[in-house]
Amino acid sequence: MKTNFEIIGYNIDIYFNKKYFGSIPIQKPDREVMGYTGRKTEILQKDFSYKNKKLKAGVEVVTECIPLCGRLKGTLEEKKELLFRNKQIFNY
Repeated sequence: MKTNFEIIGYNIDIYFNKKYFGSIPIQKPDREVMGYTGRKTEILQKDFSYKNKKLKAGVEVVTECIPLCGRLKGTLEEKKELLFRNKQIFNY
């Protein structure tokens, strides 16, 4: 996967009953395919809590790995060109 952004880490997003439940920060991806198409159904090995929400071990959840993008790579001219090109594409 080629990206124009510096990858600073990854998040494993957890969904329970088709609703976002929380995330776990990790340093290296645990799967090849990122995002929605890389979703996996897994069973929690240990209790998970996020803010005031709690899930017990043994519950079936859906997980998704998301890259966390940092700053834009390249020289100043390359950055300007990329941003200008994207503005042209999405300016409809």
